[in-house]
Amino acid sequence: MSNEIVQFHNDFNTVPLRGFNEREKRIVMALLHQVKNQDIEVVQIDFQTLRSLTGWDSTSAKSENSTQKFVAYLEKLSKKIMTLQGTLRSDNGLRVVTFNLFPTFIIDGDKTNTLQVRVNSDFKYLTNLFDMFTAFELEDYNRMKTSYGQELYRLLKQYRTTGFYRVKIDEFRHLLSVPESYSNAEMDRKVFSKTTVTDLSNAFKNFKIKQERGTGRGRPIIGYTFTFDKEKPNQYELDRKKEEAISQFWKSNEPEPMPNAVAQTEYQNSELRKQKEKYEKDNTSFGELLKGWLKK
Repeated sequence: MSNEIVQFHNDFNTVPLRGFNEREKRIVMALLHQVKNQDIEVVQIDFQTLRSLTGWDSTSAKSENSTQKFVAYLEKLSKKIMTLQGTLRSDNGLRVVTFNLFPTFIIDGDKTNTLQVRVNSDFKYLTNLFDMFTAFELEDYNRMKTSYGQELYRLLKQYRTTGFYRVKIDEFRHLLSVPESYSNAEMDRKVFSKTTVTDLSNAFKNFKIKQERGTGRGRPIIGYTFTFDKEKPNQYELDRKKEEAISQFWKSNEPEPMPNAVAQTEYQNSELRKQKEKYEKDNTSFGELLKGWLKK
């Protein structure tokens, strides 16, 4: 499971996953891993791959490793993911959009041993890598031992090439779904436990946290500043920039000559043609399968 890269649009970091346990978050990230950089509406993952990506076999008791147990677990989780909502809000607060990313799940432990998931077409940009995006290795994410550690890891990876992130206390509470009953001081202790700080220090070189304090009585915590060593752009980022340049080239009305440009329509590129045919086939079979199940 080495070097499996999870990538998604930075807006997905506004979707709180704090109510999910560590293994449930791994499955969400595994879905994002399958969707990354693909213009598709249906994702299909076989059980073996899903078990491997999530570390199910190594983290579950032997009695939980049967297909029946796994199907029951996926059913419970799918319902939980379908209730997960994100919110996009305009700067003036007058335009608000709420959404979920994966609205439909089909679990087949009888014949195909697969999980099929429909991606919300209105918000596929969350997994479109042509804009600002977050990228990290799934295996590194799975090493985070606490739920707060996982949330901080995916949040900080958004700033991996700058090594600097400053956030106000209210926004921080929202992003990590910190209970309202926690005082700022209690939140500071709960979120930045010894285990969480150790895991983050292992993931980010020279990782440091600074409390930002206000004026007045007691100098309350008003925010945090995180610093760590910058990461060099990885091959995935370099490939993304190359793909974006090629995409812009073919969209241009009067394209200028570009070295090493390749055909980008399904008629000129056999690989893209195959992807389009597979996409159309998957979407058709998904609808027919769903209708068939509903008739039973």
